[in-house]
Amino acid sequence: MAIKNPQEKLKNVPHKPGVYLFKDADGQVLYVGKARDLRKRLAQYFHIGKSGQQGDGRLQIPFLIADATDFEQIVTDNEVECLFLENNLIKKYKPRYNIMLRDDKNYAFLKIDFNSEIPQIQIIRNPDTKNARYYGPYSSAFKIRETLQILRKIFPYCANDKVGSRPCFYYYLHRCPGVCIGKISLAEYKENTIKKIMLFLAGNISEIRKEIKQQMQTAAKHKQFERAAKLRDQLHALEVTEERQKAVFAQKVDWDFISNFQTADKSIINVFVIRGGRLLDRKNFILESTQNKPESEIISAFIQKYYLENSDVPKEILVQQLPDGDEPFLKQLFAGKKIKITKPSRGKKNGLIKLGQKNAKEFFEAWATSQASELSRTTLALDELQKILDLPKIPFRVECFDISNIQGTNSVASMVVFENAKPKKSDYRKFKIKIDGQPNDFAMMREALTRRFGKHAAEQPTQTSHWPLPDLLVIDGGKGQLGVATEVLTALNLKIPAIGLAKREEEIFVPGKSQPILLPKSNYALQLLQRLRDEAHRFAITFHRALRSKHGTRSALDQIPGIGPKKKKLLLKKFGSLSQIKKATPEEVAQIIGEKLSSQLFEKL
Repeated sequence: MAIKNPQEKLKNVPHKPGVYLFKDADGQVLYVGKARDLRKRLAQYFHIGKSGQQGDGRLQIPFLIADATDFEQIVTDNEVECLFLENNLIKKYKPRYNIMLRDDKNYAFLKIDFNSEIPQIQIIRNPDTKNARYYGPYSSAFKIRETLQILRKIFPYCANDKVGSRPCFYYYLHRCPGVCIGKISLAEYKENTIKKIMLFLAGNISEIRKEIKQQMQTAAKHKQFERAAKLRDQLHALEVTEERQKAVFAQKVDWDFISNFQTADKSIINVFVIRGGRLLDRKNFILESTQNKPESEIISAFIQKYYLENSDVPKEILVQQLPDGDEPFLKQLFAGKKIKITKPSRGKKNGLIKLGQKNAKEFFEAWATSQASELSRTTLALDELQKILDLPKIPFRVECFDISNIQGTNSVASMVVFENAKPKKSDYRKFKIKIDGQPNDFAMMREALTRRFGKHAAEQPTQTSHWPLPDLLVIDGGKGQLGVATEVLTALNLKIPAIGLAKREEEIFVPGKSQPILLPKSNYALQLLQRLRDEAHRFAITFHRALRSKHGTRSALDQIPGIGPKKKKLLLKKFGSLSQIKKATPEEVAQIIGEKLSSQLFEKL
């Protein structure tokens, strides 16, 4: 199967920068690419060389063209937009012919957000706003938590996003300078705290140390001894942190060393981060779908993905293999910055590249061992579950249901799905129970299960359900809840194995057996069921709390004549919640909705 009349389609492709997508017969995106000139770039894919090879020489191109049945293009205004759009589309579609950072959600960034009155320091997974600085990605949760702890100790920063009358939580712990209540000005906070944090995250410790020494001397000179003491402690903590970093070069250079270790279908990238001549960090990343890809393409893809969302770019990037094919886009990526990309061939620099290769190999071996161990535990858990419950096959897909309500109000049910013993969150479902107001968990469970499985009973034999049936149904509860599930499945003529898991003693109830199954806590099958049940409970509670909060706010404010959706939105935007509105003064509320409505509101509340 291939694209019909590609030359005719190419006539409609403009000579403009943009992103292109190859798709298969089912509409699945196979590959996302970018180009300075879309028509010229796409034409290369259909060119047959003298040797008979199709494409631009890359080994995967003939396979891609054989699988593709169509392509489409998206025009952009410039090459920088190409970079961002390509990156976002690869994350969205996860095309199998693209080189991808394994599981983007594993990598986090530190974000300094300037969109709020008081700049906020946050951990995020995907860079989203422009008015912000990003540091990372961090490949370890431990590293990012450790960094935040160091920041909080050396440069106490504020948790509130605006100045008000109430200090943030950290102010009481002496971990906030008090900008949230006006103890220091915003300008002073940005200069003395945020600026230093940015320098610290960029690795410019010597520059911060020099600045703190000057401020300490000035404070002492003006007999501001308390401030001088705080600066002294700050300086000491900074020096302790710096001592932990290994000096690699005598000169104060800012370099990144990128090494690659190749496996059959993956590339493991090691990054040594050198700032001020010191080894500031070591990071490892896994790139997938790198089989049949030249090393130059792998390095090029990584550089673009890594530095596209990382504002901490060094003056020189030293690589194991020089990137090719995307030089124009690399230039655009580093536009306005004098960044060199070089390949060292000897000396200390080349030694660090080789050390990075060794680190990447060791990281992969440790990762592969952990994956094998996890796979072994997963296989064992599913095998044990099949044997213990006497199931006809290994329960690859397991669904669990839980009910959450308070005296029958704001009642919800959750359905979570595990496939191959791992959460499949795209298949999670939540049900807002229609018989709300009746404190009857059995009836609520019946409604949820009927709504979930009723569609299968209504389908014709030739139809395929959007929701596949589970290999095992788990109900959070004992005999009563399990009995309801059995009745629903019988009524719908569905033969799905079902069990109940009672939390108090972790008893497993099976239809037709009077006594529950009790497993030791170390049993992998029980641990899997517990994870499933706890996830269903978490998902239900989260939905229930959201409904309860929404209902509480709506019922209180909507009972007051004159307060419609707009005024309610203004009140919640100003005060945040109903409880905060109650704590406000009538004068503060009057500034939003007027004195008359303000007095009516406080009478009702």
